[in-house]
Amino acid sequence: MTLKLRAIIKMYLFLAIIGMFSAQSPALAQEGYANSDQGTTVTTPDVSATTVPDTKNAILNEPKPGEKLSFKQITEILRTTRNLAGRNMSGLNLVGLDLSDCSLEGANMRGSNLERANMMGSNLERVDMTGANLKMASFYQSALTAAKLDQAVLDGAIWVDKSICAKGSIGECLKIGTKMEQPARVHTPMNLTDKTGERKP
Repeated sequence: MTLKLRAIIKMYLFLAIIGMFSAQSPALAQEGYANSDQGTTVTTPDVSATTVPDTKNAILNEPKPGEKLSFKQITEILRTTRNLAGRNMSGLNLVGLDLSDCSLEGANMRGSNLERANMMGSNLERVDMTGANLKMASFYQSALTAAKLDQAVLDGAIWVDKSICAKGSIGECLKIGTKMEQPARVHTPMNLTDKTGERKP
């Protein structure tokens, strides 16, 4: 065998070995390297491109300004920032919901059912609760500056000073036991006479 022929054989063997290693290379496999021996195409997923979602810092799908929140969105916010300022929560069933220590400034809660809701220590400035059901809700130590409570039912609600709103409190808290009863007026005739019919001086 001539030297030239041996060199050609060695070169082919070298190229064959390189081809075998290349077939197992992830870089080539990702591009769909064809395995000529088996007649199949091997593809490997790009592991480097796979990212693990960061659930701790997951961003909520923010609703558009003025868009009505769902109950689920409200509970998600309460688990994180507890900031519901300016949000639209009108007409929702929020019975017994814990809204304590929340920022609800300027929120729209018109017509919502907030019976037994806990809003203790919350900022309720300029909140609109027109026509809301606020029976037995707690407002203790909350800020209610410029809050709208027109036609809101406040029976049994705990007010900011921990007093209880009397039954029939509509739009304002009528505190139990603080309203003095007026004594019945007695009608006295102008000219009094004694039994003898003589006029008293």
